[in-house]
Amino acid sequence: MTDIQAEGDISRRRRVHGQPTAGKRSGGGEQTGGRAAIRGRFAALGVLGVFLLGACSGSGAGAEPAETATATATVTAKPERISSQKGVTLKDARKAAEGAGYTVSVHSANKGGAEPSENWKVCFEGIGYGTVDYGAVEEGALCPKKDGGPLAWPKAPGVTGKTYAEAVKALTEAGLDEGRISADSAYKDVSLTQAEVESDADGYKVCFQSLKAGADVKPGAEATLTLVEGGSCPSKKGTYQDRKNDPGYTPPPPPSSSERDSGSGGSTGGAGGSAEWNGQCELTSPAGNCYRAGQFCANRHVGMRTHDANGRVIYCKVRGDGQRWNYS
Repeated sequence: MTDIQAEGDISRRRRVHGQPTAGKRSGGGEQTGGRAAIRGRFAALGVLGVFLLGACSGSGAGAEPAETATATATVTAKPERISSQKGVTLKDARKAAEGAGYTVSVHSANKGGAEPSENWKVCFEGIGYGTVDYGAVEEGALCPKKDGGPLAWPKAPGVTGKTYAEAVKALTEAGLDEGRISADSAYKDVSLTQAEVESDADGYKVCFQSLKAGADVKPGAEATLTLVEGGSCPSKKGTYQDRKNDPGYTPPPPPSSSERDSGSGGSTGGAGGSAEWNGQCELTSPAGNCYRAGQFCANRHVGMRTHDANGRVIYCKVRGDGQRWNYS
């Protein structure tokens, strides 16, 4: 109920009971004051309404504007197709893959292997969309049958009995660096140089090898081939081709008259018969040593004869096992 309605009800009740109204009881001034109070109440209500409307509208007007969501689409170029990089170094494989737009990762293809370096060889590759993962092994190692397998190395071949040329070819095919293959003489009293051997690689035979057959051929491995020029190999290293050079040598008895007479025929190159021998070998090896029976003889010596270190005449002839120095 409003204040106006309440005032009207009071006046009516007074008239019914014969009581004067407020205006009549108090006079004209009191009636005028009542109306002023009513107008004041209306003014207060108006101010309150205005305040409430302002508060409601102000909450919207002063608020910050809502954020605007922005979606950005990134378009990635499709990488080029890349060929297999198996068998090449990680350095070259990485260069090819990154050049084609791939992101590269690497790992050791051997169980428990070290962190791969750029000179390792690629054995496995996993190619995804824009990515490639290479599994590699150490330089010179063999690829395992499956990724993560044990580390394995090529094995050195057995080359004894082969010519120097054949031995070098076999060892380098197994992964040995040719620059790490050296030559040595099987005899203490026979010297040879690397240049001499390489100039006649088919004329020297391998008697012993320092890198044993079946040994791992790892990077940095070396091999020494102990050789003889032509001929047969000694039973062991460190012997003397000319036994007279051995400090423990005991001279044999002088040749019999029949042995001296066996070389008394005409000369076909080289020296005459043993009866004419002056203690010198007419034909010698490049190292300056006398030839001996059973030893390989060069093409230029076929049909010729000379004396061995004991003064016996030997002949260079073609036999079933090659060109050899023979007693007859």
